Amino acid sequence: MTASSDAPPRAIARTSDFAIDGDVVAGVALLAVALVVGLATAGHYGATIDEFNTDDYGPKALAWYTSGFADRSHFEDVEAPLWYYGPWFQMLTAVVQSLGLADVFTIRHTLTFLVGLAGLAALLPIARLSVGRWAGPAALLLCLTTGYLYGSLFFTPIDVPFLAAMCWAMLAILLMARRVVPRWPATICAGLATGLAIATRTGGIITHGYLIGAMLLCALEALALRGLSARSELWAIGTRTVAALAIAWATAIVLWPWLQIGNPFTQFGIALVHFANVPMDSEIPHWGEELRTTALPWSYIPAQWLARLPVGFLGLLVVAALFGCAKALWFTRASLMRLRHTGAPGLRRPLLLLARSRQMLVVWMAVVAPVVVVIAQRPTLYNGVRHTLFVIPMLALLAGWALVRVMPYLRGIRVSVAALAGAYVIALVIDLVTLHPLEYVAMNALAGGTAGAYGRFELDYWGAGATEALRRLERRLDAIGAFAQDPPSLLLCIPYREQMVEPVLQKRWRIELDPRKAEFVIEAQTSNCATEAGGLMLIDEVKRYDRTFARIYVNEGNRFIEAARP
Repeated sequence: MTASSDAPPRAIARTSDFAIDGDVVAGVALLAVALVVGLATAGHYGATIDEFNTDDYGPKALAWYTSGFADRSHFEDVEAPLWYYGPWFQMLTAVVQSLGLADVFTIRHTLTFLVGLAGLAALLPIARLSVGRWAGPAALLLCLTTGYLYGSLFFTPIDVPFLAAMCWAMLAILLMARRVVPRWPATICAGLATGLAIATRTGGIITHGYLIGAMLLCALEALALRGLSARSELWAIGTRTVAALAIAWATAIVLWPWLQIGNPFTQFGIALVHFANVPMDSEIPHWGEELRTTALPWSYIPAQWLARLPVGFLGLLVVAALFGCAKALWFTRASLMRLRHTGAPGLRRPLLLLARSRQMLVVWMAVVAPVVVVIAQRPTLYNGVRHTLFVIPMLALLAGWALVRVMPYLRGIRVSVAALAGAYVIALVIDLVTLHPLEYVAMNALAGGTAGAYGRFELDYWGAGATEALRRLERRLDAIGAFAQDPPSLLLCIPYREQMVEPVLQKRWRIELDPRKAEFVIEAQTSNCATEAGGLMLIDEVKRYDRTFARIYVNEGNRFIEAARP
């Protein structure tokens, strides 16, 4: 292997110097502010539908290991089919919850946020390795001011750990691809990180495509530099690729009990097929139309991004697409001209350029490939775009790249542009503060804002607003001593979880499942359990922009009715 083939390409080396620079300071400052705000407010967020079953799943998955693989409650006594998800994050949460540092949901929200933020932190080194260092802080800012993403960081119990694992896997793959022949430490890291992604959700298998694509481009560089004399480099690249894939599957098998009770690849296939054909057939609102979850249009995911990503974010994505298309057209034209004038040998330089752009190409792949898979596969989807939440950080990287690319064209008006950008970011932050702790219902101006999107999209599909309504009611009743002796009864209508709400309660309640017998009934936006029950009087509502996300009712025969009246 020659020294030239082993040296990092010049184009890549420019963005891989990890000195303490302005972009690092800016990125760390953004992360620090987000960390302080997130830790201070984690207790404000409501319990959500899937957090109840994952709280049940975590301890039972942990018991599978602590019992020496004898306790099978993980497969028998949890809500089906949770075992098709890898439980590493749920087990981590169960361990920390067992310490009793705070109530179980505050601990869960804190850990979910910390893991999600750690995933976003990977955008800083990813940007330096691929699209340019200042794209990192820009991408972070875009992510943290996207209400749908920021709010989800606290209470989306599977998709946020998956987002983090995918970001770490992307970083590890790019580190592996820095050199023509990857170093073994980077290879091992790539195997571990991609294995973690697979062991979180079956969709993590797509990281194999990213890794193999990056290694093929490494091989292309070796061939462009040395031709058929590069056999040793090609063998080394192949060996490391196979090693990374083997480490990935070993990691996934160790972390995911479902893979341990049979042929791991057969078990994985069963889970993968299940999620490609989730047996959930219902109607969901999408741009004002009612669609069936099993018959969504191919445009569902892009159309949801069009409504949920901030307008500035979308604008930068358009610019990124234009830059990307222009670059692709230039490359194609230059390659064809070389082919016409000098024949096949003239393609050596274009192919070398393509190979040395592999890290940026992998980022583009991480944006395009999931959407192509969804369009081709047409799986059952619902709950906005939470199933593709992991793609948003990669979209933010491309948008950050577009921002950095366009800045030189704005030299004469940079001050004005900076002022407008600052005002725009302030407006986004004000919107997040107004929606708190329901930031994830934020919708952009194209969808009519949160108020205009109400009823036309799935907004509080997790039922998080019900917890805020509960806290209001608890404060009101505590002020009159309602919990001192005989506690009042409550029906908390979080879909499918009404009988499991005890961990959410901070006061002495009697849980009631019949709305006609409960003294108080709280409805989430996604539940109408009080609608058909007579004798209930509305006393309060949780609203954002004058749109209701939870309702509090009192039974008219209630002994507390006078004190409960608004």
